[in-house]
Amino acid sequence: MSTDIEYMRLAPNDTLSALRDRLSGLRGMRVLLVWPPEGNILARKLDLVLIQREADRRAIQLAIVSPSPRLQFFAAELNISCFPTIEASKRERWRRGRQKRFLPRYHKPNADTLAADLAYMRARRTRHSPWRTFFERIIALALLVAAIGAALYTVLPGAVITASLQMDRIDAVFDIIADRKAASVDIARSLIPAQTIKATVETSATIPTSGSARLDSASAGAVVTFTNLGETSVDIPRGTILGTSAGEPILFVTAADVVVPAGAGQHVDAAVQAMEGYRGSIGNVGPGMINTVLGALADSVTAINLTSAAGGSNRSVKSVAVADQDKLLEILRIQLQSLAYEQMRAALSDSQVIVIESIRIEEERKEWTQFSADPGTMTSELSLTMRAVVSALAIDDRFGRQLLLARLKAAAPADKMLLLDSVSYTRGPFSQTRADGQVSFTVAGSGVVIAQIDRNQLRERLAGLSLAEAHSLLAADPAVSKVDPPEFQLYPSSLSSMPLLPIRINVQVRDAQ
Repeated sequence: MSTDIEYMRLAPNDTLSALRDRLSGLRGMRVLLVWPPEGNILARKLDLVLIQREADRRAIQLAIVSPSPRLQFFAAELNISCFPTIEASKRERWRRGRQKRFLPRYHKPNADTLAADLAYMRARRTRHSPWRTFFERIIALALLVAAIGAALYTVLPGAVITASLQMDRIDAVFDIIADRKAASVDIARSLIPAQTIKATVETSATIPTSGSARLDSASAGAVVTFTNLGETSVDIPRGTILGTSAGEPILFVTAADVVVPAGAGQHVDAAVQAMEGYRGSIGNVGPGMINTVLGALADSVTAINLTSAAGGSNRSVKSVAVADQDKLLEILRIQLQSLAYEQMRAALSDSQVIVIESIRIEEERKEWTQFSADPGTMTSELSLTMRAVVSALAIDDRFGRQLLLARLKAAAPADKMLLLDSVSYTRGPFSQTRADGQVSFTVAGSGVVIAQIDRNQLRERLAGLSLAEAHSLLAADPAVSKVDPPEFQLYPSSLSSMPLLPIRINVQVRDAQ
């Protein structure tokens, strides 16, 4: 038989036929019949007998829930369990019904049985007295209304208190050392790890050359007029030297033999050109500048160029100077460091920072440095292709923030908490890289600390106080802001005191600005 209980609640209008129909759908179960508190349905012994027979046919173990003494009496005769409440049916053992429901014909009730039945009838008439029932219901209703009123007075009132907490700002400024040998953050020493990063980069550049190479220069040429100072003709051989008279003399020579006719004032023209030491544009002198005859013929003739000398030129080309190589090498070293910085930065996380002061070329090789020309080579441009290994130190700003938070938390008062969202972090410039692989920098930061309150304890203290007492209590609390007073909202609004139940008091804290 199943140990589960099937509950059947009888309605005041239920009939025996209807109940038997309901039992017909069950088999091998435990069925608990629950009689209604009012009405007198199925109250005869015969009704119970018929119900019990139907239950036996279907292997149903039957029990009854009813406060009626009459039903309890009949159930006891039939050995059917009858409980005052459903809960009692769960705790107590159920009986098995009797096989014989009625007494034999020759059995007659004795005097004790008749007296018991009469007492039961009198009790029934007394219990169902209309006036007594009316007054009992009035009293029960009054008690119920009072209980409901007390419960509503205790449970319904509510309050919302919105308060601001005391806040202060704290600052911290300190130096941090980043060491490439450190394995972790050392808060006591303000030490954080630094990471050595490297990059191999290559680039090239071209600059104009600043040196010059001198080529063969062209000599200036002119036409000089020789004038005879005597009465006889004068032979002027090729190679006769003439010169200028202003400043440092520029020397010219005749290009061919000429003869000045006899007679004073007679003249002849002759071609001259600048001597070897005066090649170039220096020989391009103006008219009348070539006017001095050097040598034995100086007393016999005079000479002068009536037109300018021309044709003298200086020919030179650009060439590679040693300074050009030094300059180009310096330019490429800077470019290599810049390229390496961009390449290394791309490989770091957003919180990592390269110490620019620590960037340096760690390795150069002769075969990695290729100039397009050597010093003295005639060219207008010099190119260089260079490769190098560049190294630098990188730090993680998360470590700096970690040290800043530790400083701010240590500086915060014991009764206040640091608001992490309010912390500002500023990193100063790096110092020069030390020889031992360390760099230092200054960190400045600030944060807001806010007072703490125990909301449960505050609700306990506020419960049942008048509104004025609640205001005074919060005004005296050092954790509550004096600049922004608390706001009270009571439900219903006509209340003049705080709710009696602490759970009905909601304490809210304004967001920190």
